[in-house]
Amino acid sequence: MPYKTYTFSSGTFTFSSASCVITFSRVQRNRFGSVFGDVSILTPDGKGHLAQDHGEISSERFRQAIAATAAKRNSGSNLLIEDLLLDAYLSSKDDPLVAQALPVPAFVSAADFAKHTLPELPEVVTGLIAPGRLYVVAAKPKSGKTILLMNMALAVAGGRPVLGRVTRPGRVAFFQLEDSERTLQKRLRAMCPGIVPHDLLLHLAPFRLVEENFEPTLLSVRGCSLVICDPIVVATEIRDWNAQDEVRRGYDLWRRLARESDASVVLSAHHRKMEGEYGDALAGSIQAMATVDGILEMYRSRELNKTERRLSYLGRDWGDIPEEVIRLNQESLTWEIEGGFREVQEQARGVRQREQSQVVLEALPSAPPGLTYAEIEAETGMNRDAVRDCLKVLGTQVQSAGKPKSRTTPIRYWRAT
Repeated sequence: MPYKTYTFSSGTFTFSSASCVITFSRVQRNRFGSVFGDVSILTPDGKGHLAQDHGEISSERFRQAIAATAAKRNSGSNLLIEDLLLDAYLSSKDDPLVAQALPVPAFVSAADFAKHTLPELPEVVTGLIAPGRLYVVAAKPKSGKTILLMNMALAVAGGRPVLGRVTRPGRVAFFQLEDSERTLQKRLRAMCPGIVPHDLLLHLAPFRLVEENFEPTLLSVRGCSLVICDPIVVATEIRDWNAQDEVRRGYDLWRRLARESDASVVLSAHHRKMEGEYGDALAGSIQAMATVDGILEMYRSRELNKTERRLSYLGRDWGDIPEEVIRLNQESLTWEIEGGFREVQEQARGVRQREQSQVVLEALPSAPPGLTYAEIEAETGMNRDAVRDCLKVLGTQVQSAGKPKSRTTPIRYWRAT
């Protein structure tokens, strides 16, 4: 039988019985009548946790799973706890407190909407970061995301350029949730040998943006032009990054924060182990990509040195921004634009080609009969295509004799005198 009495306080339904205490919190009903929420099963005194999960309370499968977990921890009966969960659900499913105000369609004329003039807000970082938008800086761990975000925060708070772009001075709220205070202080002193801007506000305590603290968080960032969170993985309640609804829900709160505060919100996120470009490697990629307005991705590359990264841009309003190479100034801990990735790539190839050509030249004898392709490959460790390219680069510095594809008199090469 359904519970005859239960309590509701601070957004939580509490159902007590001789076997356990059950609580439902953050309970919502969707347009199809399904009920979702956080479910906790506690010992009868309400002090010990037996199971806790978020899911569809109206689903028998969900109730079975959490009941099994609780029974296993308490050496109890699955069916007993499952029956109690069912009773709790039936008792509360029609409670007005569960009902959510569902949005109804509210259409406006496109002609009237087009005539309405929205206030123009200047970009926070020219050509890159706009107010009221949500962005992600993504990379594999230890790639320099946090340093880039600190560069951006200090640039906006101090009115200085970042990534070769002009910034609009403003207040910055930075949720620094990963690095230690010592690391953060060391970096600030390196990046700001003079005065650290007063308009950079730091939050260093553990934090998660959830529905319950959304309004006070919105109030706390009012007046900020830039809000940064590093990293999103510890600032949301996303537990399964493959669960699209969880990922969407987590990112949506940060997008709402951007829209309702008119601040630019920038999150740091990790790449998954799988390879990919232009958002494909982003954790929770499908829903994350759908929710954010722009993604800046940092990649290591074999064609770049250890202090360089390839930086790509993918955004709704960006158009085709060419990939760039950024280099870390290790004294000031500042990422600086090195140039376009294609140009830097070509330069790197040219340098490597010249170095390889010099290796080939030094391997060649100074007089005939010289070395064949196979012998040059053995001397240098290069493959045939690489040797061929090097010989082309060397040009007149090399002499040759022999016939192509001949087994008896193959072409041989030596240094020109």
